[in-house]
Amino acid sequence: MPRGKIPTKAELIQLQKLYKTDEKIAERLGGVTPQLVAYWRRKKNIARHAFPKFPEIEIREIWERFGDDYRAGLELGISKAAFYNWRRKYNIKEKPAFLKLEQLELNLGGPTRIPGKRVHYGCQTAVQKILSERAGLKQAEVGEIIRVEPDLTVVHDDAVKVIERFHDTGLNYVWNPNRIIVSLDHSAPATNEESAAAHKSVRDFARRQNLKNFYDIAEGSAHLLAMENGHILPGQLALGTDPFVASYGCIGSFAAGVTLSEMSNIWATGQLEMAVPATIKVIINGRIAAAVSAKDIALFIHKNLKEGTVSGKAIEFNGAAVSQMPIAERFTLCNFAVAMGARAALCPFDGNTRRYFLGRTHMPYRPALADKDAVYQETFEFNIDHIGPQIALPSNGRRITGVAEVEGLPVHQVILGSCGNARIEDLRIAADILKGKKIHSEVRMIIYPASRSVYLEALKKGFMRALVEAGALVMNPGCGPCPAGLQNNLASGERCLTTAPLRFDDLLDPATSEIYLVSSATAAVSALKGVISDPSGYIK
Repeated sequence: MPRGKIPTKAELIQLQKLYKTDEKIAERLGGVTPQLVAYWRRKKNIARHAFPKFPEIEIREIWERFGDDYRAGLELGISKAAFYNWRRKYNIKEKPAFLKLEQLELNLGGPTRIPGKRVHYGCQTAVQKILSERAGLKQAEVGEIIRVEPDLTVVHDDAVKVIERFHDTGLNYVWNPNRIIVSLDHSAPATNEESAAAHKSVRDFARRQNLKNFYDIAEGSAHLLAMENGHILPGQLALGTDPFVASYGCIGSFAAGVTLSEMSNIWATGQLEMAVPATIKVIINGRIAAAVSAKDIALFIHKNLKEGTVSGKAIEFNGAAVSQMPIAERFTLCNFAVAMGARAALCPFDGNTRRYFLGRTHMPYRPALADKDAVYQETFEFNIDHIGPQIALPSNGRRITGVAEVEGLPVHQVILGSCGNARIEDLRIAADILKGKKIHSEVRMIIYPASRSVYLEALKKGFMRALVEAGALVMNPGCGPCPAGLQNNLASGERCLTTAPLRFDDLLDPATSEIYLVSSATAAVSALKGVISDPSGYIK
C-alpha cells in the first residue's frame, strides 16, 4: 500500500488479524501513529482486538502443572510476564505443592529451556508428531488430510510467480513476513533483461512487505542460509517451492515442497491442507570409511531400494552410521532423499543436533522424537562397512555403481556446488586433495560456494587459495547450474561430474552430453587426474 493511502476496511481487518494491536499495525505500516490507526478503526466500525481471557481454573491448573511462568505462558501462547499478571489477578502466589512431570528440567533442546510439554499418544512417528502439532491436533493418522500452519516458508527465484498469484488473491499483506525466506540464488546474477526485471519485482515486493529474511544474489543458497541463521529449528515445519527444502530434516524438522499456487495461498492465509505421509524407516549401520561420504551412502541406499519404494513418503534415517554423521552430512543425506522420490526426510534429534544450535539461536524449540513403538510403513536396514565411493551414471534407468567400476573415463567439466555439497566441509576436502597440485589441463573445475559465510570461511582458512592456485574457477555463492543449466554449459559429447542434488531424470540425456552424480571427494580427485577416479587413496 503506498504511504499516505488510508487502508480499506478489509485491509485493516487483515492487519489486525496478523498484528493484533494498533501499535503493531502502525509499526507495520510505517509513518503512522497508533492513534491514527485507532481513528481509522473507529471510522470503519472495527472493534479493538480482544485478547484471550483465561478463567481462574485454567490458570490455576496450568500453574500446578508447570510451576513456571515462562513455560506456562508458552502453553497458552502468551509471554512469561502476561502469565505472571494472570496469576496476580487471581492471587495465585504459592508454588505447586507436588512435583509434576512437566516441571522437570530435561535440557535436551538447546541453549534455552524446553518450552512446555510435547504430548505423546504412542505409536507416532516424528513426522506425525510435528504435523499434528502444527495442525493443533492430538494426533495425525497417515493419509489424513490436515490443515497446518508452517513455521517457515522458502521461495527461490520462482518468487516472482508466487508474487503474481498472491496479488491475484486481492490481499496487500502477507500472512507473516517473519516466516518467509526469499532468496535469489539460481539465476544470480541476472543473465538477461527478463531475469533482471524478475529480480527487481522480487526486491520491490520484499521491501513493501518488510521481509526481514530476503537474501539477494550475493548471499547464497536459501537452504543453507535457513540452516546457518537458525530460521528453522528441530521439531518445526518448513514448506518450500523447491522440493530440496527437505534437507532441513537433518536437524529433526519436517520440510517438504509445495506448488507455486499452494505457496501463494500460504502467504495469504498462513495455512495449507496436506495429507500426512507414510514414513519409511531406513537404518544405516556400520563404520563410515574415510573416503565415503553421505552422498555415497545415499547413492548406495537408492541403488538397493526397489524403485518407487519411497515415492511421496517420508524417510526417517536411523542407525549407528547416522549418529556418527555431523549435521552437514545429514543435510546431504536428506537432500538426496528428494532424488529418491521422497516427499521429506528426517534424522532424529540427538547430541550432534543440540551442539549444532549452541550459539546459533536463542529461540526455544521442542524436538519431536518418534515413540519407541512408532508404526512405520516399512523398515530397511543397510550395513555400509564395505561400500566404497559411488557414482550415478546417465542411463535410461537408475544405474549406480562403485566409482572403481568406471575409473578411467575422461572428464571435461567438474562442478562442486549447490546446496547438496558446497559447504565448508566439502571445500576443505577438495582443497586438501588439490593443494599444491594442478587440475588436469583438459578439465574445467567450477566451484559455487553454498553461501557467503562459507565463502568467507574458506577464504580465511586458505581453502579458496588452494583451489584457485590449482586452477579452479570460483563463482558467486548460490546454487549454480542446478539442474537444467548443466546441459547448457556442456558441448555435445562432453562428460561432467557434479555434486548438485539432481533427480535421476536430469541425468537422462546422454545423446548430447553426459552428467554423472558424485561426492565432493570423487569430484576433486577426478578433476586432478582428468578421468573418473576413486578417491579412496587420497583421503586418510
